[in-house]
Amino acid sequence: MYTKVNLLKYFNIVSVIQSDKINFNLSSKEDGKAIPFLGRSASNNGIVDYVEPRVGYVNKGGTITIALDGSTGATFYQHHEYSSGQNIWILEPREEYFKEFDPEIAIFLITTIKKAVVAYSWNLSLTKTRLSAVNILLPLHKKSEVVNTDLIKKEMSHLRHIGLIKNIPAKRINVDK
Repeated sequence: MYTKVNLLKYFNIVSVIQSDKINFNLSSKEDGKAIPFLGRSASNNGIVDYVEPRVGYVNKGGTITIALDGSTGATFYQHHEYSSGQNIWILEPREEYFKEFDPEIAIFLITTIKKAVVAYSWNLSLTKTRLSAVNILLPLHKKSEVVNTDLIKKEMSHLRHIGLIKNIPAKRINVDK
């Protein structure tokens, strides 16, 4: 049912657009124009602060991020646009293997990725080379290398309150009040 596959075959590993937090104007999460700033934290979805968006330093939302050091292997789904510090990478599912990609599928992928990188820590951090050698478990269609996203959605439907993730608004805060 599940097959061990190489992460690099199924994902593009892309560097985030990054800059140090000191190069941003800090804001607050109540500011509807502010965006999350990601650090290498293992909590709060990796969000360490909120900043004013800086042209050229905004990463698109709808992506999976992974910390290479600090909280090594901290993997999250970023629903909204964000800015980022260093040593965080984006894992982009390759379209030829995923017929769809949404928050529900991302949560499943995050779990399998976190389990695969559990051996890495602050004294053995991830590098792009090490990350590209990681193997993960994925459900594949029979006689195919395409990920069975229907099975993932079926499995995820059993989780309590999984429907809430489908209701995350496109904008982080409604500023039209």
